[in-house]
Amino acid sequence: MKSLKSIRPVSGGFLKKYELHYDADGTPVCWEVISLNPLRTEKDLASRNTAVEIIARFEDGDYLLCREFRFAVNDYVWEFPTGVIDGDETPLEAARRELREETGLELVSVDRMLPPACYSVGITDELIVPVFVTVRGDMRPCDEAYEEIRSYKMSVENIRELLKKDSVKITETCMLILAML
Repeated sequence: MKSLKSIRPVSGGFLKKYELHYDADGTPVCWEVISLNPLRTEKDLASRNTAVEIIARFEDGDYLLCREFRFAVNDYVWEFPTGVIDGDETPLEAARRELREETGLELVSVDRMLPPACYSVGITDELIVPVFVTVRGDMRPCDEAYEEIRSYKMSVENIRELLKKDSVKITETCMLILAML
């Protein structure tokens, strides 16, 4: 049985790095994790929703995809609009704000909101709330200095063609949802 013995902060900032020290059946184990949240005890791990992922369809049935430059892979990645839940925002408030900031689109209706899901559990305690919505409006590029995001209105046929390309980089959640279309 593994038991968490201590959490040691390694570095701060937007992403905080920690060492989790475990006893794994008498063997000491140190696991590095990153978190958006301050971690002091095991109750802090995966204790709050940290982000939303917005699976958006236009009223005509086409889907919204974004292509964003992601520093960690030094390339552009296809994904759904995603963003951090700020302060006391609800997931719905964050989805509405992120959609507007990243794409310029208006959230018309919430079709479904799933419970929070673990994301990249090998390295982070992040919980993301998937929000399925209907959108409308005119798309525009994101104007944040550190985010290079372009939005695309894509038909199911265009999405199927995109997924056939070996060289395309796409987030796992986005690929799984789109593969089911």
